[in-house]
Amino acid sequence: MDDSNLNPLGDPYAYLLITATIVLTVTGQLLAKSAMLEIGSIPSSLREIPAFVTRVCASGKIITALLIALTAGFAWIGAVSRTDISFAYPFMALAIVLVLALSPLVFGEEVPVIRWFGVLIVCVGLWVASRG
Repeated sequence: MDDSNLNPLGDPYAYLLITATIVLTVTGQLLAKSAMLEIGSIPSSLREIPAFVTRVCASGKIITALLIALTAGFAWIGAVSRTDISFAYPFMALAIVLVLALSPLVFGEEVPVIRWFGVLIVCVGLWVASRG
């Protein structure tokens, strides 16, 4: 495809691929966190690392999260093949917004006001970036 003909505003398929990338990314991150809550934190002792890695690699949730991440990567490749990366990439910040919004609902995490303020700044930046 000739990159000079890329028109992000006129390609609904580009928006679909960007959206798929974001949804898959968020889903994979939440699934990975869920798995790690079950598996536990990475150990401080080097002697415990092999058993920890074995548990991580045997986790169905982790394997699924990695496959979701791979699928998100393919969706992203499709998105940037259809539009300028300078147009598409700012939308990836929506993954940050969604993970922050969903983490209290899914995991009961407490999100401090300053973090919400930071996400508000990201959202304003997304709005500005989408205008140009």
